[in-house]
Amino acid sequence: MDRLPFIPGFRFNDITKQYFNLSAQFHWKNGYALPKVKSTGIGKSILDVDTILYGEKFDIAGYDPTLTYGKAKDDPRPIDPPNFVKFDRKCLSFIGYTQHTINNSPIETFRVRKVKITYFLVDDTITVVEPFVKNAGYVQGCLLKRGQIPNPNREGRPWHWSDFIIGGEVNFYGTAYRLCGCDMFTRKYLTSMGMEVVDNQRVIDDPYTAIRQQKLQWVNEQPKLPSLASDGKFAEDKLRQFLEYDGKVLRFYATWNSDISDPTECKHFIIVYYLTDDRLEINESKTMGNNCGQNLSPVFLSKMKLPKHWSTLPPNFPSIYLEAGNDEYQEYYRPRDFIIGNTISVMGRRFKLYDCDPFTRDYFRDMLKIVQPEPIQTIKLKNNKLNMTQLAIPPHTGIGDPDDTRQNCLSLIPKPPKTLDFVTFVLNATKKLRYKLKMVPVYEIDNLRNFIMEYCIGNDQMSIVELASKNSGFTKGRFMAATRLRKPGTSIDSNEFYGPKDFAIGAELYAKGLVFIITELDVWSYNYMNENKDMFTQDAIDGAKLFLESKNLLNSQENANEISVPESTPILSAT
Repeated sequence: MDRLPFIPGFRFNDITKQYFNLSAQFHWKNGYALPKVKSTGIGKSILDVDTILYGEKFDIAGYDPTLTYGKAKDDPRPIDPPNFVKFDRKCLSFIGYTQHTINNSPIETFRVRKVKITYFLVDDTITVVEPFVKNAGYVQGCLLKRGQIPNPNREGRPWHWSDFIIGGEVNFYGTAYRLCGCDMFTRKYLTSMGMEVVDNQRVIDDPYTAIRQQKLQWVNEQPKLPSLASDGKFAEDKLRQFLEYDGKVLRFYATWNSDISDPTECKHFIIVYYLTDDRLEINESKTMGNNCGQNLSPVFLSKMKLPKHWSTLPPNFPSIYLEAGNDEYQEYYRPRDFIIGNTISVMGRRFKLYDCDPFTRDYFRDMLKIVQPEPIQTIKLKNNKLNMTQLAIPPHTGIGDPDDTRQNCLSLIPKPPKTLDFVTFVLNATKKLRYKLKMVPVYEIDNLRNFIMEYCIGNDQMSIVELASKNSGFTKGRFMAATRLRKPGTSIDSNEFYGPKDFAIGAELYAKGLVFIITELDVWSYNYMNENKDMFTQDAIDGAKLFLESKNLLNSQENANEISVPESTPILSAT
């Protein structure tokens, strides 16, 4: 029966079995319950599958795990990244040169121009750049912008990195470039792709550059002679002078006093002497002296050779239409003529040298064997103080505003006078005092005219508006625009204007040649007077209180912000 299959109808219960007890599933060790190894079943019957004895007899060597777990999956294939990721920021760099033929030149027949060719692997584009050479005389830099270049040897195909061979030539748009070498990354990349890369070759020398280097070497080997300081004893070599003193200048500081009576009117200038061609220029100093902005341009003398005697010309020289040159001026200023304390003549104006920079001192000491004196003081001080004459401002002529006239006296380029505090204006721009005025009659009809005055506390400007009167013959509207009104009988220099202390019931105001009397005010103005008593007189506050009590307006809330005039009265803003 043990060999029967375990299916219904082939298994039978043991009728002789008497015990059906189930053995314990755990055993105790050190106070912990641990599961037992299951070896017997119910009634201590021997187990055939779950027992460990079956596991010991199990043939592990002949067991096929694919029958239980199935066939194992293959390892995933690696994903090959695209070219724009693989070759991003990777370039092949080649060094080469091209030859340009030079015609009609006795010195050279061709010129060698070194180039650097960069090949971008990400999109097969090429760029050609020529390194900068000082004083080359032709355009350098990027000769060919980045892009794909068609290969003339293979129609319809651009140049590829496999076409670049060290020692060979490439032709870009009719220009042949010979490749002489590459960098280490390019060599490793081409070798990894199966190409044989030869050693780097030497770039041929440029004949013209070799001639220039020989001249420079010969000049450096010769003893340095003070050719610029000579007085005709040595022949001057212009090329040597340019190569030796290119970018080197002598800088002197000078003064020119156009008004001898006033020493404080000295103008300070900077004289720059160019050693390359013996020319100089003069500029007005912006950091020294009285810089009042007289000249908008600081250039006093453009770059030129300055003659010592500019007015000494031949009597037959046509100076009306022709400028003098080397044939007329035989003597020009040289470095030896610029000594601190001396005076030079610049087109009839005498400049006094008072200082120079450290490079100029070293040049005079080393090359000319002259020690420049110490700096001198340009302006003589009395008791260590500079006495300057204070110019008096002329009186006002009556034309225009006095503040604008004063600005014309203070500066050659006048600026608008600053009469307004911006912060005060922003805080008090909407605060206005309103009064009703009555004109002192000049004619009998003036008794019918009524006015409203507004005073803006933010900018101290007041405006007057005339009210409408029936059958008066006067048009209502603005009588005086918003402006600061000066008090009569005061000087212009005192700058006394009408203000809150001048406004009171019964006070007189003078405007446009007429006299006005304040007769009324509104409740808001009275409340502002009580809040800011320091701006008003006590008599003005008491007079305003008596007037409003007589009109029964102090306890009225409807008219708290209205003046005692009809609502239809037009009132213009003081702003």
